[in-house]
Amino acid sequence: MRGSMKHTAGLSIALAAMWIVSACASLEPRAKEDLSEGYALLHELVSKEKQVSQLSLVKTISPELKSLLERISETSTVTAKELDTLARVDPPLNVKATHLPKLERVARESIDNEMTKQMLRSTGVDLEFNMVSSQLAAMNYAVHLARSLAVLETNPRRKEFLRQTDRKFSDLHGQVYKMLFTRYQR
Repeated sequence: MRGSMKHTAGLSIALAAMWIVSACASLEPRAKEDLSEGYALLHELVSKEKQVSQLSLVKTISPELKSLLERISETSTVTAKELDTLARVDPPLNVKATHLPKLERVARESIDNEMTKQMLRSTGVDLEFNMVSSQLAAMNYAVHLARSLAVLETNPRRKEFLRQTDRKFSDLHGQVYKMLFTRYQR
């Protein structure tokens, strides 16, 4: 009976190990897909954010906000270039194609269009408050995208890039928050 119990325990352990290995193998393609989609979302975000300083070309804003928007644009431009470089490194990533559901894409476009209309219609403190509020959300999203990708990433070079991206956008998020809190608190 004792030999039978050892055999059963050994068989259970072997079956559990096989289940874990097969579960991990089935998760691996999904993790790679999640990484590619995450990188594409990050690329899409920083590609939009590199244009944010152009608001000062069509609207009058404070020098402090203009400076902050320029820092966000510069950081986003550098990040987009680094993502383009990482996309070409082995194994390659597709940073251009997000595979969001159609409803999510439509909702994001609607938000972007509404925000653009708000920016074009508003002036002065209202414009700046709307701009700073939108940047707070964008910087927060960048931080959490980079942080979430870093958890999944196994490539050391890309993992370090994501950690640096997290730090850079966390710093910008803090600057935007400070501006929102000190200048536009009502």
